[in-house]
Amino acid sequence: MSLSTLLSELFSGSDSTVDTPETAAQSGDGVKSVTVVHECRNCGTNVSAGTTQCPTCESDAIVTYSID
Repeated sequence: MSLSTLLSELFSGSDSTVDTPETAAQSGDGVKSVTVVHECRNCGTNVSAGTTQCPTCESDAIVTYSID
């Protein structure tokens, strides 16, 4: 689909066959998938769940974000 077609459909209010992020994030049974990210607040390194200290900068400021 061209950009001009997409924009004209968007502003005309007509339905489009393009998936929106909300529908694209749903599984076949209608349940939204959620991505969980564990990250060092100091340097931004992604770490695995349960990590208490960053392997890169040795900070203990690990945060968890849920992305819908």
